Amino acid sequence: MRSLILPMLLILSGISAPAVAQPVAARSVPANPDRLGGYADIADLVLASPMIVRATITRAQAPLPRPAGTVAAGRVRLAVTASITNLLAAPQASGATLAWLWDAPADATGKPPKAKGMDILAFVAAPGAGGGTRLVSNRAVQPFDPALADLVRAILAEQRSGKVPVITGVSNGFRADGTIAGESESQFFLTSADGKPATLVVHNRPGEKRRVAVARGDIIDESAEAVRPGSLLWYRLACFLPATLPVAAGGDDPALARDWRDALASLGPCGRTGQKLDNSTPTARQSG
Repeated sequence: MRSLILPMLLILSGISAPAVAQPVAARSVPANPDRLGGYADIADLVLASPMIVRATITRAQAPLPRPAGTVAAGRVRLAVTASITNLLAAPQASGATLAWLWDAPADATGKPPKAKGMDILAFVAAPGAGGGTRLVSNRAVQPFDPALADLVRAILAEQRSGKVPVITGVSNGFRADGTIAGESESQFFLTSADGKPATLVVHNRPGEKRRVAVARGDIIDESAEAVRPGSLLWYRLACFLPATLPVAAGGDDPALARDWRDALASLGPCGRTGQKLDNSTPTARQSG
């Protein structure tokens, strides 16, 4: 029996322990700098774009000759040709293709995305006779998404209706106490691009949610439109009104200034990511 044990021990001693798998370091994937953060980012693009199209990129290559201007770090400039699938907004009749220069986000290796064949939404300036145009922003090329397209159409519809004022500021305000303790109504007279009256009405009543509405016209009554989050009216209030009530508009009245702050808090933050529109991207010419 001992003669069998010894060879067996020798065999076992020659077997190495199984290798333990080492954890693989996670590959660093840069965040997409062109990702839209929410309603405000989308509205910024829509309202700045004379033309919005759904298109398929048919060609994407380094532009020759190299155009003037520098390319920001983390981006690669591409000359793009795209075939239009659908027009969401257009100032005029357009050809079947468009061309532009795109400073596309680079990946971790410094390479641009594989753009050819991409189904996209593009936000561009009015094209020239040959189809050459420019992006209104580096973020103006977005992967096509039905929900994004629906929101773009909704913003365009509200804009075209002419019912949503373009708010430019606040000129004055006053506050009146109600008949019960803690009840009040404040009215803030807003300035608008069309010069027509617009009044932000704030109702406070104990035990009830604060009501913020906008009235158009000289008579302020219950017909004032409640501000719906994620609407063009909400965007023009939340993103363009000053955070504090100017002294010239009654900001030296503590109660009125508090109502203003409370009203803006009820609207919620604008949510813009802070990336400003860049209109300096050169115009590309349509090539044959």
